[in-house]
Amino acid sequence: MRYLAGGEGHPLVLVHGIAASSFSFRLNCEELARHFRVFVPDFLAITSAASLPASLAANALRLKEFLDSVGIDKGHILGSSYGGAVVMELASLAMDRFTTMVLVSPANPFARRYHRVVRFYLSPLGGAFIRVVPYLPGWAWDYGIGRMYSDPSTMSANTGRGYAQPLRIAGMPRRILAALGTFTADVEALRARLTGLASIPSLIIWGNRDPVVELESAYPLQEQLRARLVVMNGIGHLPYEERPAEFNQILRDFLLT
Repeated sequence: MRYLAGGEGHPLVLVHGIAASSFSFRLNCEELARHFRVFVPDFLAITSAASLPASLAANALRLKEFLDSVGIDKGHILGSSYGGAVVMELASLAMDRFTTMVLVSPANPFARRYHRVVRFYLSPLGGAFIRVVPYLPGWAWDYGIGRMYSDPSTMSANTGRGYAQPLRIAGMPRRILAALGTFTADVEALRARLTGLASIPSLIIWGNRDPVVELESAYPLQEQLRARLVVMNGIGHLPYEERPAEFNQILRDFLLT
């Protein structure tokens, strides 16, 4: 498993979404590494990973194995979108590994909007599309990623190309489809375990213009986790990209206090 690491201090692990990689946090690592020992695993882009189990629980256990491998007994663990669901699953399995839990517009049992995206990719057309999409030109990827922004004009150069590259690893499309195959049921199964995670100090960060996972689902999730919720105005699904300085400040303030 490829991962990035840098900085000094208490461990901070950043977990990306399902069709993403450590590239997602390229605008955050340098600043965060001034305060924490930052780890960013490419936890889905594993060489020859097509045959590995891909359920939410399997990916959470793989993330736990990563913590063991790099010597993190306990740390701040952040998950975005699909990665947020993985982090909640990990918390339900190994709560003692968390100093804090941070969820960024996570897939969760109270959300419904992302279900149609999952259904599309599990259809024959969607399955064919995900196999060719890594090889689309950069401008097409810029358009696709830009749809998750509130203001696509803020997107940095070569963003689409950076997202596409990891998906060209052999077996990645099959791995993503396998993860999506059980995803909706796996996330729903989290519902009964959320209140048990309330003892973990938790922060939820959401953009009020998120087109992927609706902000309305944040409020019941916040209540179940007894978490702090910060809503970033004028921001879409990827707040750490769309307004990185503000995002870094929100995260840093929470973790250091």
